[in-house]
Amino acid sequence: MSILDTGAGTAFTESRERAELRKAVAALAAGFGRDYFVRCAREGHKTDELWSAVSKLGYIGVAVPEEYGGGGGGIGDLAVVCEELSAAGCPLLMIVVSPAICATIIGSSGTPEQKRRWLPGLADGSQKMAFSITEPDAGSNSHRITTQARRDGDDWLLNGGKTYISGVDEASHVLVVARMTDARTGRLMPALFIVPTDAPGFTYTPIDMEIVSPEVQFTLFFDEVRLPADALVGGEDAGLEQLFAGLNPERIMARRSRSDWVGTRCARRPRTARTGRSGTPRSVRTRRCSTRSPCRTSSWSSPA
Repeated sequence: MSILDTGAGTAFTESRERAELRKAVAALAAGFGRDYFVRCAREGHKTDELWSAVSKLGYIGVAVPEEYGGGGGGIGDLAVVCEELSAAGCPLLMIVVSPAICATIIGSSGTPEQKRRWLPGLADGSQKMAFSITEPDAGSNSHRITTQARRDGDDWLLNGGKTYISGVDEASHVLVVARMTDARTGRLMPALFIVPTDAPGFTYTPIDMEIVSPEVQFTLFFDEVRLPADALVGGEDAGLEQLFAGLNPERIMARRSRSDWVGTRCARRPRTARTGRSGTPRSVRTRRCSTRSPCRTSSWSSPA
């Protein structure tokens, strides 16, 4: 067992297996670190070597069911992987997106065929899938998004746009949150579609960001993008259930990595531990940039 300080005056106990996972990931991350992350960002490279190393040891798919090549753990195990990489100064944003959000949604709501098609690759890291929900006038409010899909014979036609979407240039597909007409009620309801990044009518442009990061944010446009029937994740009546299956892990993962991630983004000064009134460090998750003036390069944003 391992007892960890949450930094909020409480503590929780980790299992021995999770503590060992934490130790192993920390050891791996120490071989890369902040200098590697910043060098990749400044030179315009992706952190592919780190992704490969994490994938090779099975950490990317630690929360994917064993029957699909994963470790059979939970989102807490994947959060530990994300957290320890961030603590070492080399966060992997696509962990929050590809295995945490997309694999969770497909694993909980996908058809048997979709699970067999996607989960093994998402588990071993050989495939990356981006996730897009955010729109300029809606944020992540699924009731206000305007991207829509409509039937055209056996296919779907997708129209709309998204903004501040991560990792599209690294992924082969994007899991898109859209709205479609409920055949029974005629009302619009949320639906998720797996869209190839090279699909005709799908374009994306990078957003100029003032952060030090290998990952790029994009604005997406869908202009009559034709998709096959099986691009729809799950059934037509899945509704909000499948969406929240992925958004809950996103919030958990982002919260667990955020504080160390913010410090990593700042290339001007090293991070320091914030202390309590007694002068003793609180926890690794409270570390932040030591720059007194506001640092525009240390901002953080949601991965989708």
